[in-house]
Amino acid sequence: MNLTQKYSIIVPTFQSAASLVPLIHRIRDVVPLIPIIVIDDGSTDNTLKILHQVSNVTIVHHPRNMGKGAAIKSGILKAKEMNCTCGIFLDSDLQHPPERIPAFIRDFEKGDIQLVLGKRSFSPRYMPYHRILSNTITSFIISLRTMKRVHDTQCGFRLVDLEQVQVSQCADDGFQFESELLIRALVTDKGYSEVKIPTIYNQSRSSINNFWDTIRFIRLVLKSYLWT
Repeated sequence: MNLTQKYSIIVPTFQSAASLVPLIHRIRDVVPLIPIIVIDDGSTDNTLKILHQVSNVTIVHHPRNMGKGAAIKSGILKAKEMNCTCGIFLDSDLQHPPERIPAFIRDFEKGDIQLVLGKRSFSPRYMPYHRILSNTITSFIISLRTMKRVHDTQCGFRLVDLEQVQVSQCADDGFQFESELLIRALVTDKGYSEVKIPTIYNQSRSSINNFWDTIRFIRLVLKSYLWT
């Protein structure tokens, strides 16, 4: 299997009409032959219309907003349906530079790795203070839980071995799905690596609820000790 058959680019999106076309063009400039799967999670702007105007993109549409986790799950299932064994996940708001995709692939191709995770700088020059705090805490907790040092657990730019992912095992459809996927990958005997990426924050509004998503995260970590 060659690399273009092995990999897929999975992009969950919600209300990101303005950034989708530039993102897709940048991806195509870097990896022109790897299939792109975009999951429109019930957007009410022009996202779906714009997607239908872009060629060579596989579209998965949710009639209503179901959450980022649900969108990623749909992307994984579609990638598996297309016989892709690896998924490269990027957010749709241009905070993840597609130009770093080859670095993720190079790390994964070294062998015996299930996960390649983006690693950003936590400098307050580039990242908001509240995100530095929440990311530092969650990264510390997940590192303790998995016994593997992870620096940036909230980074959505990652490469995952889809053959090791069982979507049916993952209950959460919200933001915690990414943490669950991360923990399940890290508790295995397979290795992981981290790729440095620039820290980019634009004016896009985050849907994360700091209080309730923190509670959900703690509950997820506690439940993870019961996984078999």
